[in-house]
Amino acid sequence: MSKWTARKILSLIVATAMLLSLSVATPPTAEAAGTTYYVDNAGGNDSNSGTSTSAAWQSLAKVNATSFAPGDRILFKAGGSWSGQLWPKGSGASGSPIVIDQYGTGSKPLIAGVTTELSTVLLKNQQYWEINNLEVTNPFAGPLTNSARGERRGVYILNEESGILHHIYVKNMNIHDVDGIYTTRAGGIVFDSVGSNVPSAFNDILIDGNVLTDVDAYGIYISSNCILRYGMSDLWPWVPKPYGPWTPTTNLRISNNTIIRPATGGIAWNVTDGAVVERNTVQEATYLATNASIWWAYSDRNVVQFNESFGSHNGAEDGEGFDVDAGNIGSLVQYNYSHDNAGGFMLFVNDTYYTVDTVVRYNISQNDKRSIYRYSGSIKNVTNHNNTIYVGSQSGNPVMSDYFTKTSGAPTNIKNYNNAYYSVGDRGWNLTGQSFDYNAYYGGSTLVSSDTHKVTSDPKFVSPGSGGNGMNTVSGYQLQSTSPLIGAGVPITLNGDRDYFGNSLYNGDPDIGAHEYQGSVPPATNRAPVAYPTIAKSAADDLAPRALASTTFASLNTTTAVIRNINDTYYDYAWSSSTTPTFPNYITLNFGGAQVTANQLKLNTRFGQGQGITNFDLEYYNGSAWLPIQSGINLTWAANTSADEIKTLNFAPTTFSQLRLKVNSGNHQWGNIALNELELYNAKANAATSAAASTTFPAGNAGPISNINDNSDSTAWSSATSFTFPQYITLDFGSTSVTTSKLTLATHFGIGQGITNVDVEYFNGTSWAAALSNAAIAWGLNNSTVETRDVVFPTVTTSKIRLKVNNGNRQWGNIALNELRVWSN
Repeated sequence: MSKWTARKILSLIVATAMLLSLSVATPPTAEAAGTTYYVDNAGGNDSNSGTSTSAAWQSLAKVNATSFAPGDRILFKAGGSWSGQLWPKGSGASGSPIVIDQYGTGSKPLIAGVTTELSTVLLKNQQYWEINNLEVTNPFAGPLTNSARGERRGVYILNEESGILHHIYVKNMNIHDVDGIYTTRAGGIVFDSVGSNVPSAFNDILIDGNVLTDVDAYGIYISSNCILRYGMSDLWPWVPKPYGPWTPTTNLRISNNTIIRPATGGIAWNVTDGAVVERNTVQEATYLATNASIWWAYSDRNVVQFNESFGSHNGAEDGEGFDVDAGNIGSLVQYNYSHDNAGGFMLFVNDTYYTVDTVVRYNISQNDKRSIYRYSGSIKNVTNHNNTIYVGSQSGNPVMSDYFTKTSGAPTNIKNYNNAYYSVGDRGWNLTGQSFDYNAYYGGSTLVSSDTHKVTSDPKFVSPGSGGNGMNTVSGYQLQSTSPLIGAGVPITLNGDRDYFGNSLYNGDPDIGAHEYQGSVPPATNRAPVAYPTIAKSAADDLAPRALASTTFASLNTTTAVIRNINDTYYDYAWSSSTTPTFPNYITLNFGGAQVTANQLKLNTRFGQGQGITNFDLEYYNGSAWLPIQSGINLTWAANTSADEIKTLNFAPTTFSQLRLKVNSGNHQWGNIALNELELYNAKANAATSAAASTTFPAGNAGPISNINDNSDSTAWSSATSFTFPQYITLDFGSTSVTTSKLTLATHFGIGQGITNVDVEYFNGTSWAAALSNAAIAWGLNNSTVETRDVVFPTVTTSKIRLKVNNGNRQWGNIALNELRVWSN
């Protein structure tokens, strides 16, 4: 996302202040739970009961003055219209949401916003609501830069200092002519978390089947000010301050929406974990200002699939169809169609914070106008594979271009396999700073010497360049039977099991491009597969990344060896003091007012004998003073190499908002001390060791199933080589109940025999229920080193838990597991 002008920023700050001045009145309570209320603008009367079509209410004021109960329904008459703001009060309950919908036949009920209200439909600090089948407007005269517009929205869901709010669905709405200013808090549908004092977010959000037309600034936006982790200290100026600790919205799904002419971005989300954005269409985005059509930032485990993005207008800085913006950890971009955008296909941004572990596969880009891929800043670990890129004659840049080093650093570990690049006219191939292998290049005269297994002959697509509007218009990029791309690719582990068109993978050796040819081909030649890159990092339940790290030591420099590196989860990045440090000095983790409980600290230092901390006191802040946890802790480092060396300190469970190390001494062979990672845990017990293990897999010869819970990574269980998925692995705790939200799988030779997809199921006393579905697991090694992978899910209490194993790597026919750990809460 681009930086914006000071004039626009000032107007946005003013609008934010206007919004925060809203107050909430306490309304009367509705008559009873589970009641249906009818609203008819022409035939209703507010003195009526509202509980039948013949005794309907009439006004928004009546609805807004009522506090509704779980299970209630508020039905507006089809064809009716109301002016003003709709803000019903109350909350539903789990399994009994409050539902807004229409009754009767005809057009959707119209709620027309007025200039005195920034939001036409509003929920504030409410949960368990479903909003359906309304037409919503919120117009305002004047240009996008007119600050008088304010942060205007069609539907605004605000969580202000209320913790986690659950189950808000917005479906089948017609939202148009919303005229807000240029800010992330204005647009058609906006979810906004403000948690400066109480970390706040949403859980279970569905935005589905809506049509949004001419909405300013965004079509759909998920916003939060709970951003503090990995040293993040600032964000766009219209996000309320002070910021809260990183608290993600979870179970977010944005699907089947059509967004036409949003002034800036079409769909954007920040501070989420596990978002799924699929089967949306964004058309003619950025028609008033630069932005990207679909983008996300400060979010983990993003899945972006089956979306069409086309016709963006402003490509001077952004304008791409898709943008993996700053601070994302884990993004999967697959089966999308990007075309005719003013910018390119993919933008990768990291101005200040980490953006890592991105996979872009089986997408099609046609006639995107500028650099098709743009890398900006310290992007790390991108794998682009099996994409088909068609660059038309109107494009002004090479297919691979725009590779920028910024303050955060340079892009690293960018890998490209099995992609088909087709250039009309000579737009060339700029392969700066990346690795390429098994790709196809056609139409550009630039030599591609760095790709050892390249194909440069005509790919023989059925009809290149013939794609139109619609996901199903791109059959022209399927391969003819004589295509040199058939069988010319390299296998990719965890490839998604399908191509763009839904064909299974692979048919013989992999094909290059987004289509896997389904005709007769020679048998596979067993080329060595390529795995997605993995990097050493702390465990998923590490508490330290929630904090802001600081130090009283002078740092070696202010750009690379910075203090935020100690709690960024990544072992490759380190903090270093300046040379000749003085002792004692402090290293502090500040959780921004949030209370955390921990009982274990881990210090990871490479070259520990040369630069490791050797003595420290551990202290916590109780709200008024610093108190000791342990004092005089000595560390002896065994190595002076680039290998990770981790020292673990266990201590009595302690609750605090700040934790600090008073560093009394350290090795300074080169003048400085250093720390790669400071990890903090509320360590749990492994309950699996007390369970009886069983499986439906036929037995192999590596060891019995009881090896998976003997608390030893040196023993393993293996299946036979002949079986079909799915199969089950079960742990039975007998008469004991275990409360858990996390499993750990340990496997050696994971690329060859590791489990790659599971459902986690638990026994609820009468039947098996799903705790987590379709969890993907990626392995990075194919040797005797045991890797571990965590699977985290909503907390369950059960006497039995099992893995429904849906898929696995079967290089030798079997799958295997060294250990299955169940962490007790």
